[in-house]
This record gives sequence, C-alpha cells and structure tokens, in this order.
Amino acid sequence: MSLCSRAVLQAGRPRAVSKPAFVCLRRQLSTEVQSPTPPFHESPSSPPPPVDTVSSASSTTSTPQDAPPPIPSSSASSAVKKSKTKHEDGLLHTLETMPFKCYQEALKILRQDRDESLVKIKEQEKSIAGLKKLHNLTDDSPRIVKMQRYIDELKLNIDKNNPRIKYTYDNKLKVDPYRKIYQYWDDQKWRALKRKILMQRIEQMNIVPDILPAIDPIVDVSLRFRRRNILHGAKVLAKNATRYPSVQVKQFDSKKRLVTVLVVDPDKPNLEKNGFDYYLQWMVTNCDISIENPMVIGVSTTHNARDEVAPYEVPYVHKGEGYHRYCLFILEQNGKIEIEGKPERPVKLKKAEAKEGETAAAAAEPTEAKEGEAAPVETPKTEETVLTTSPVVKSKDSRIKRLNFNLRSFIAKHNLKVIGADIWRVEFDNTMIDVMKQLGRTDWDMKYLKHPEHI
Repeated sequence: MSLCSRAVLQAGRPRAVSKPAFVCLRRQLSTEVQSPTPPFHESPSSPPPPVDTVSSASSTTSTPQDAPPPIPSSSASSAVKKSKTKHEDGLLHTLETMPFKCYQEALKILRQDRDESLVKIKEQEKSIAGLKKLHNLTDDSPRIVKMQRYIDELKLNIDKNNPRIKYTYDNKLKVDPYRKIYQYWDDQKWRALKRKILMQRIEQMNIVPDILPAIDPIVDVSLRFRRRNILHGAKVLAKNATRYPSVQVKQFDSKKRLVTVLVVDPDKPNLEKNGFDYYLQWMVTNCDISIENPMVIGVSTTHNARDEVAPYEVPYVHKGEGYHRYCLFILEQNGKIEIEGKPERPVKLKKAEAKEGETAAAAAEPTEAKEGEAAPVETPKTEETVLTTSPVVKSKDSRIKRLNFNLRSFIAKHNLKVIGADIWRVEFDNTMIDVMKQLGRTDWDMKYLKHPEHI
C-alpha cells in the first residue's frame, strides 16, 4: 500500500474519498503484511551508503569524536520544509520579472511589435493632419474614416497582445470602461451568446418582418420588472407589469447618445377586420445614455430633459386571445426631438348613460356571429353590447395616436436608427382579472372563442 493510502487511513475518511473506497483501503491494510511505518513527526531513516563509499568513509573518520552529532528529528523535519519567502532576494516579483526564459523572449517580441505599431500610429496621425490642412477634409470624409479605422485597429492589436491587460480583464481588476480593448472584449462576449439568443427570439416570434423589416442591435438591452431580470421573450405576470420596466442599455463605445424608448403591441385584436392592429404602449424621448450611466429608465435615474410622449399603459389580455408580444426598441436620435400633439383625455361616462347602457345590455338578445369573425362570448352579453357599454380606457396624457401606430413611418419621419431591442410577453393568467378591475374595465369577463368553421 502506498504512503498516500496510509495517510488517508490514519487521518480519517475525508470528504473527497467515498465510503466504499475507504472500506476497501481498510481491508487492504488489514490483509497486508508490512513493517510498520514511522509516524509523521519522525523523519524517515536515511538509506544505507553505497558499497564503494563505505571504505572511504571508514578511512576518513579516524575517531568517533570527529564525526558530527546526529541531527534531531525536529530539526530534520523543519529543514525539509521550504521557507515561505517571496523570493531569494526577499522581493515580490510579478510575472513579467520571473526568470522564465521563454516568457521573457516572448515579451521582447511583443515590445518590439508595440514600438513598431506606435511608429505607424504617429505616421498615420501626421498624414491625417496633413490631409485635413491641405485638402480641407473633415472627419466624415471616406479617406479620413478609413485611416482612422486603421489607427484604431493598431491600438487594439497592441493591447490584445499584452498579457497583463488580458489578466486584468479576465479577473475584473479595475477595468477602465473607456479603454477600447475592454469595450471590444465586452462586445465580443455579448455577440458570442446574448445577442444570438435575442436574434433567435426575434425571429421565432416574427418581430421581423411584422413590425420592422430588419433589426441589427449594437447595444445590450436588459429589462427588470419589480427588481426581477426578464429574459428575452419571457412571460411576465399581469400583476408584475402594472408599472413600467427599468430599462438598462449597455453600449460598447464611449459615445454619448440621445435615444427614444418605445414599446409596441402588434397583437391588439380588431373584430371589424378580423385581424390585429398595432398599439403604442409606451414612448419616452430624449433619454441620454453613456457608458458610465447605462440605466436609461429606472427608480434611481434622473429625468433631465426626458419627455414622456405616451405614458406607460398597463397591458391587459382577455381570455382566449393568447399572449401579446410587447416589443421594446431603442432608437438613436441625431438631436433633440419634440413631438407636438393634443393630449388624449380619458373618456368618462356619465352615471345616467352608464345605467342606460347596463339596462340595454341586460335586455339585449344574443346575436349570431358573422362568418370568419371571432365571437367574444361571455354569457348573455353579445358582441355589440359588450363593445358599446365598456368604457374606453386611455392613458393620462398621450400626445401621439396609440392605435394603428406605424413604427416604420415614425422612424423615417424623425430620422431615427434602431440600435437595440427586447421583447416580453403577457397572457391571461390568474392575476389578469384583478388587474382589469383595477383599470376600471367592465369587460373583464369577456372571452374570445373561435368560430366553429375555423376549429
């Protein structure tokens, strides 16, 4: 049996060793016939010297008084242990100063490459300055843009090959958010997994081309309802969506932007055309974001010049509708935009009109549903009575038309660009009836049924 196995048996069964393995070692020890081993506090006896050295040793040692005294066991065990010092000279050395020849040679090559890249960068910067002065070129000219991209690529390659920067990034040690290499690695990490999941959800739920012809997100958007992170395309309970979500946008450059945050519901049912309409659920313009302040809308964010054009409206879904898709888009602005319009006031029914509507609904006879239309059947109420007696619930002050909102024309009108997106879903659940009652809707018990011809 090896010394390691004996050490395990003497120290007791550790957690890393299973019980059957420990029992097997005990049986092996009981059946094995071997001389007892010295305890751990005693040093093992030294091996006998070779035969040819015995005679020389006897000839050199004349008297027993000349022989050195034997070393005690305690001093021998302490001599075996290595001293826990930083280095031989007592200094703490980093990885760059360690005496590793291969590593030091690699560092020399990296330093030479860095010096050559710095010389190229200086030459390119001088060329850019000369072209601007001689030909009156601007930063937006194609030639200047191409040369600037080459400079940025050289700077990235210098930092990519630096092992100290890579070690700092991997271990998250005081990472500078404005350093381009850290922004580049964050972007690559996001595109490797999170962006792929987002694009998969967008394609599966037909956000493209139902709402927009194409989406190319360049920022990471995350949502939170009631301090809970929402995955892309996840279902949210009705009681948790009664307040607008916290929106966080993580960008991968140092540019300061003005953005518009809006939410569109493409699944608003329309019984007249037996289809669906687009509905603007929420819109906030002139939101400033930066790499230091990724939170666009939240509890701790400041409003500044933010303009809530269409306040957040609580989503509701009737029974039998299926789920509604709520698509959030981050639109980059070229400057501050102002949307003019008259605010929509909520329609309030008078008491007398409400009583007349209720009596008319109770006395009305059921009618047959038209062919090809969904019949919103509850009990004795019909389609006409339900739609006429239920009050129209609108938001507080909306300066833009919510129903049949066209996102494509809105983007073209204000010269916006889609840089981020996210999606969540809401369906009829156990908490939906309470939410609809709190909103003041009288059609909370309405139910959508398929026509028998379409079943």
